[in-house]
Order: sequence, then structure tokens, then C-alpha cells
Amino acid sequence: MNKVKIFLCENSMDGIFTAIYQAWSSGYGHANVKIEEKSEKNNYSNFELFSDYIYVETDFDKAIKVAKSIKSKISMDVYEMVCRVALSNYQGKGDLIYRFLILGFHVGSSIINHLSNETVNKVFKLSRYVNNEVHHFLGFVRFSEHNNNILISTIHPKNNVLSLIVPHFADRLPLEKFAIIDGNRNICALHLPEKSWILVDAPDAKSIISDYDINKYDEYQDLWKNFFDSIAIEARINPKLQRNNIPLRFRDDMPEFLNSSNNPILP
Repeated sequence: MNKVKIFLCENSMDGIFTAIYQAWSSGYGHANVKIEEKSEKNNYSNFELFSDYIYVETDFDKAIKVAKSIKSKISMDVYEMVCRVALSNYQGKGDLIYRFLILGFHVGSSIINHLSNETVNKVFKLSRYVNNEVHHFLGFVRFSEHNNNILISTIHPKNNVLSLIVPHFADRLPLEKFAIIDGNRNICALHLPEKSWILVDAPDAKSIISDYDINKYDEYQDLWKNFFDSIAIEARINPKLQRNNIPLRFRDDMPEFLNSSNNPILP
């Protein structure tokens, strides 16, 4: 019995693309290889018996080659779908992307129409799931003004979508200094006036947040709260509908829901 070769990679887009490059060029055959990404919280990597583990070190050159091949040999739409899946919190996304690309390189750009295929259907649903969360955050991100005129926002997304959210705000706030912190992953997007934004590890993200004096008067936070309270029509308050439109998990990062008189959260 041939042992399955499991390529264990970093849980990132570049890490997964590197593993795909190495698995594809290994010569073991697609049926004899598997890709597994390390968990962000190291809570789901279960070693399989009768398998050989190959540890993959992220190589940006190899990752770029995979990205270019997807764009040129399949399509840009497929590349964007794969990127969204790679940023999802789905366990086993590395191998799912690998199986999807095996089909994609064989079929071409029409692969996105093969929704009856289980792998294609799963990729399509995950891509949509990540895209929906990005869409939510484009409307739910709230900034607070720091003492040195830096705008800071903290979010807690389920998926690793910070890199998909920041371009929207960089485009609309080109002259502002701002930072968006992913409190679940301790990463931070930084933007300076008329500069490109960058993504950095922020192991001290909690201290960055705590350094901000939440009792400091913030005109913008007051505007959000006053707007939220003033547009409410008491006779038409519908907590269930409100919770469907703005899930509870977003509200701790939204000032209009903090100490607001119009915050009917159901138990």
C-alpha cells in the first residue's frame, strides 16, 4: 500500500500555493498526495496513520508561479475565488483548492459552471461565504479617533478577510492615517496619507487597543450614537429583524450599539 504524502503548510494564501506547487511537481500523483494547512489555533491538525508528512516552507516565488498559472490557464475569476477560499476559516481548504485546481487546469475557465461537481460547489459556496462577510464589514467597520489623529478600528471576522476589506477604505480615505486591527488574528492593516497600505503582524494588538482611551470624547462616536437613536421609530422597533440585518457578533465593535438607548438585544 502506497503511503499518502501529506504536505503540511502555513495557513496562508502563499503557504497553500507553495504546497500546491510542491505537491503538483512531486511526481507522487494526485491520488497519493494531500495538502493540509496548519490551524491558526493549532486545534485540528490530526496526524494520520500510514502517511508521510512533508513540511512545506512558504516560498513566495513558487506561490507567485501558481497564481500566474491560475490566471493565465484558467481565469482571473477562478483565481479570485481560490483566494477567497484560501482566506476562509474552513478546515481542509488547502486540499479542497488543490482538487479544484486539478479540475480547473483540465476544464479551463468553464469550471465555475460545473456546480454539480461536489468540489466545485464547495469552492463556490465558500467563496460566496467569505465575500458576504467582506460585504458586511464594508458597512459595519467603525473608526475611533486616536489622540494623535490616527483613526483606529477593531474587527473580529470569522474569516481572514482584512486584506479584502482595507482597499475599500484606502480608496475612500486616501488622506487619513488609519489602522484596522483584526482582534481574532492579531494582524493589523496600516495606512498613511497618499501611501499604499500594508499588513503587519500585531502580537500586541490588545495593548494597542487598550492604549486608546475609550473615555476620550470622540465626536464621531457620538454622531453614530445620535444618528442611531434619532432614526429609530419606537412603534416600529423590530429586534428580530434588526438582529438578522446586524448579527450580534458585529455589535461589540460598533459604537452605536454601545450604551445606546435603542439597543434591543434579545437574549
